[in-house]
Amino acid sequence: MKLEITPRLYQEKIFATAAKQNTLVILPTGLGKTIIALMLAVHRLEKIQNSKILFLAPTKPLCEQHKKTFENHIKGNFALLTGLIKPIERKNIWENANLIFATPQTITNDLINGRINFENVSLIIFDEAHRAIGDYDYVFLAKNYTKQSKHPHILALTASPGSEKETINTICKNLFIKSIEIRSEHSEDVKQYVEKMNIVKVFIELPENLKELKELFEKSLKTRLGFLKENGIIQSADIEKVRKSDFLKLQAELVGRNDFSLMKYVSIVAACTKILHCLELLQTQGIKSLAKFIEKLKGQYHKVKATKQLMNDLDFREAMARTFELESKNIEHPKFKKLLELINSNSKTIVFTNYRNTVDRIIEFLKENPGIHAVKFIGQKQGMSQKEQIKVLNDFKKGVYNVLVSSSIGEEGLDIPEVKRVIFFEPIPSALRTIQRRGRTARHSPGEVILLITKNTIDEKYYWVSFHKEKKMRTALNEIKENIENPQRRIGDFG
Repeated sequence: MKLEITPRLYQEKIFATAAKQNTLVILPTGLGKTIIALMLAVHRLEKIQNSKILFLAPTKPLCEQHKKTFENHIKGNFALLTGLIKPIERKNIWENANLIFATPQTITNDLINGRINFENVSLIIFDEAHRAIGDYDYVFLAKNYTKQSKHPHILALTASPGSEKETINTICKNLFIKSIEIRSEHSEDVKQYVEKMNIVKVFIELPENLKELKELFEKSLKTRLGFLKENGIIQSADIEKVRKSDFLKLQAELVGRNDFSLMKYVSIVAACTKILHCLELLQTQGIKSLAKFIEKLKGQYHKVKATKQLMNDLDFREAMARTFELESKNIEHPKFKKLLELINSNSKTIVFTNYRNTVDRIIEFLKENPGIHAVKFIGQKQGMSQKEQIKVLNDFKKGVYNVLVSSSIGEEGLDIPEVKRVIFFEPIPSALRTIQRRGRTARHSPGEVILLITKNTIDEKYYWVSFHKEKKMRTALNEIKENIENPQRRIGDFG
């Protein structure tokens, strides 16, 4: 099997390591992780005659993308396996193919039901390997692969494994990694191939009517925070220091104690979580998204104690009334107007947002403007089938649409040429997801990343959280790199 490609020097170096032992490759987006996988696949098929290669990726569009890259460079019996194919057909396809691209859920299902086994699989490639934690299917598949295969070999690929050394170590343990290859945009053998990326922060002022509404929600929140602090449930009632994620964890912790005396606090903590979500929607998304969430809460009045408690709170009721009043006047977050100013109809743009409702609202808003042809890209759980996802991506690549408005589904791995601009409708408190969002541009030519940040709101908090996590991640990776250059140390010692 001949590979018609001339790899870059860093790809050859990484391949040399990956050919010897199970390797985790951490390489910036757009620098050819798939080519390294291709090189290793050819090597394994030549070394282990009549064997199979399994390339796993989290979504069907990603699987199709990798399959196409392989088909463009080598010949073989290719197959794409997803849940859309009937189980009996998948079994036949598996038996007749030697280069298989699949979603992990599909392979897990077939493995459990005895339709396939890993005996003749000489290489598994785990794309977006940062997912190999907890109960994600990658963990189960790696464990069974090492047991079943006659010639097991693993390649794990990611642009960012997370900001914690503990998380990186867990990924290594779960995927039986023996070596790590790390490159950053500044690595000597990589930087000449990195396209210029211009990152711009656009600060937006929250209008007075939204500030007043924000104060009403905060007043309702402060009452509950004070009560929780007085009773020793939380340490600080400072509204600037509380985060929704912390209260979700606290709620689970209180429930998990099985202490009846703590149950009265569970509802109050749950109410705080709902108010914090209202504040986040108000500050980062706008009135329409907030009004939809409150409508949903109203439907829970007779079912959820925390919601009933909120609805009976005078401050929260006033905030609700003000929300619906502003919605009736079509008051919108200034981000929408700024978004329109930033979109250039002559070039492809991806707009990322955290919320499905906001995806729909952005599409609705942009469609009113000639020259802008926007389309949404959301996950299967949010209502878009794999077939629809693939059609949207193909249409966007062809230029049928010039703006792709995406939820988190678009963050991982998708290679869409000529995307000149990526816009964050809101910052996110995750280094991994921030890096992935940025990686959708400047892949093959210079690009621009724009962050819409509402001043003095949770937007600013999330921006700095992500900034410091990314810094922490780089430090962690540098420490790991130093450790693995010492051959006497084991992966498990890296903590």
